[in-house]
Amino acid sequence: MPTTKKSKAPAAAEMALREPTERELLAGREAGRRLLSRRKRPEVKLDQPEPGKAVIGAPHAKEDLWQAHVNDAFGTSSQDFINRGLSHLSTAMQRDGINPQEGLNAGLAVVGGIQPENEVEAMLAIQMAATHEAAMQMLAKARGSTMVPSLQACGGLAIKLLRTYTAQVEALAKLRRGGEQTVRVEHVHVHPGAQAIVGHVQHGGGGTQQNGNQPHAPIDPKALAFAPGAPLWGEDEGGDLVPVAGSEREKTL
Repeated sequence: MPTTKKSKAPAAAEMALREPTERELLAGREAGRRLLSRRKRPEVKLDQPEPGKAVIGAPHAKEDLWQAHVNDAFGTSSQDFINRGLSHLSTAMQRDGINPQEGLNAGLAVVGGIQPENEVEAMLAIQMAATHEAAMQMLAKARGSTMVPSLQACGGLAIKLLRTYTAQVEALAKLRRGGEQTVRVEHVHVHPGAQAIVGHVQHGGGGTQQNGNQPHAPIDPKALAFAPGAPLWGEDEGGDLVPVAGSEREKTL
């Protein structure tokens, strides 16, 4: 009985890449120039001689320059603090299916981008990197969930982590500006017969200022300068109206 031969499927033709346009060439050259002006983020070489043990070292032969680069990225001169920070980043940035060295270098890029000035800012930078990584993992799990309870649990944790990240960014900004607070006056009410000069108001501390009976934003007394004018009649502080008898009203008239 004759047998039929199966024809082989044709090999997939490789798609030829087109040439870049003039605008793409220009954008690429401009991006290259900007890239050269950016500060190089620190990197490490991660070796694992045995399971459960990792050795962090320099990625190039100039170990002293690499050490100075890492110290500057963490904003500290303490080697013990750097070792602990690298350990925290290595644990927080681990993910299944991803090279541990890649995760650690990604965390180092975050710390280097924030450019902490001291150990407190460096700790916040490490926390921000860890919080963002955990939030992305929860979002990925929520995206892949097919059951509503799992979707709600992962999505709820992602929301909490993203809010925590926002709070960390605000804490870093407040720390760097020394706790100063800027107040902007947007609404000023001036009675007829008076003039007001309003300027930018800045004051330190977290105290609140009373605005009297004026609505809207609080007004700093230093922001207003009233020019002398005719006296204004104010409301009776008593506030209650007393009826006057008819005979007494005629006498007053």
